[in-house]
Amino acid sequence: MTTGSALTGLDSVRALLAEADPKGSLVPCGLQELIVGSDVLGRVADAVTSVSPAFAGDSRRVVVLVDETPILRRSPDGLTQDVKDEVVRVLSAESDVHRAVLSDGHPELHVTASVVDDACAACQGADVIVAVGGGTISDIAKLAAAALPGMPVVTVMTAASVDGYSDNVSVTLKDGVKRTVPSVWPDVVLADAETVAGAPSRMNRAGYGEMTSMYVAPADWRLAALVEVDMSFHPGPVVLLDALGAGLDESAPGIGDGDPEAVQRLTWALTLRGIATGVAGSTACLSGVEHLVSHMLDLRAAQLHLPTGLHGEQVGAGSVIAACAWEMLHERLAAAPASRVVPATLDPDAAEELVHAAFDPLDRTGRISHECWRDYSRKLTRITERLPRVNEVLAGWSGHAGELQAMVRPSHVIARGLASAGTPVVLEDLGPDVDASTARWAVQNCGLMRDRFTVVDLLTVLDWWQPADVDEVEARVNDAVARAGAGA
Repeated sequence: MTTGSALTGLDSVRALLAEADPKGSLVPCGLQELIVGSDVLGRVADAVTSVSPAFAGDSRRVVVLVDETPILRRSPDGLTQDVKDEVVRVLSAESDVHRAVLSDGHPELHVTASVVDDACAACQGADVIVAVGGGTISDIAKLAAAALPGMPVVTVMTAASVDGYSDNVSVTLKDGVKRTVPSVWPDVVLADAETVAGAPSRMNRAGYGEMTSMYVAPADWRLAALVEVDMSFHPGPVVLLDALGAGLDESAPGIGDGDPEAVQRLTWALTLRGIATGVAGSTACLSGVEHLVSHMLDLRAAQLHLPTGLHGEQVGAGSVIAACAWEMLHERLAAAPASRVVPATLDPDAAEELVHAAFDPLDRTGRISHECWRDYSRKLTRITERLPRVNEVLAGWSGHAGELQAMVRPSHVIARGLASAGTPVVLEDLGPDVDASTARWAVQNCGLMRDRFTVVDLLTVLDWWQPADVDEVEARVNDAVARAGAGA
């Protein structure tokens, strides 16, 4: 990677994945071009031309999807530009450009069915969709393109805050609960260094928090495959993630300080994370306990009409929690190698009561509890069906522990990186809307909201996720923070 010049590295990524996937079982990467570099905003017109057919006579019709938030950049010659205006100006030289401003009536745009419908209506008859903004706009554009078969998408990434720009899924709200659904690959992702570096520094610092899920989530993914609850695991994306993780911590202080080179490296890493998710065919490779905790906080914020927190900040703090849960599991199983699933933890009636107890106080209509129970009950059924296999894995834990431990970075090391990047290390640092009781609620109940097997589910069926066990995880988080501060 060279600061100050465009970076297109998909060939090396494809080569790495091909080596890790000789049988070609991964999902082919549908991203055609990735452009990360200084002063590349002007290349958006070339990107549009590359994904749309040649036109004779009528102009190419381009719809630029944006939200209401102004986005400014300082060009290399010192001029301040409105990014959305600049994209429209560049495209208007060769295309018929229509700007569609999306809003759901809230200060922050959400990916809801009605907003996606508005986007689809705006994009009818377009030849290309250009999404300019954050992860929300990117997700909406991909969903609109999925509803308009054959519609190409060019994404202009404006902050290094999330990794969802470059994958083929989108996060949407269903009955108030965040769900990941299939969409489409963007054809081109363009990240202009001046735009990204000029984003609020908190957003880019949150991007580092998002990156930390790769230090814990692959272990959840592998565990789910070992117990045969989710067989989607493939080592290829993990190989790519390992390559991304090498030396990223060295950039953490620079990300915290807004160093352009560090932010550019983060941008590159986040886009490659998105590719890893896409080729895996499952977000599970990068979404485990830490994302469940984040989704819990988002669900609560939406129901109480509170501002939605930055996803990457929540994921970062959640990654420390996830690492501590793994550390507790390994230590307990080493001390009690004959541990087996406790049958009472699989009782569906008792489990449904837990779901209602967790979510009904937020929504007396029961809508959220119904949606969460729908997913959790499926997971519980699969665990029950695979019970002999789960106990077999537990009996042979010493043969699996090394592989799983290698996929989880020590909790205090994750905490140190987050602190260096200037992003929250514990949930209570996220802001006034996340107090100790809210954090506790999110951690205690995170396994109840989604059909995804994680270390929390294994702790739960071992009956090691009672309040006293969550107390221990919280104590481990505090110890990790203390060790990080001491440089241990």
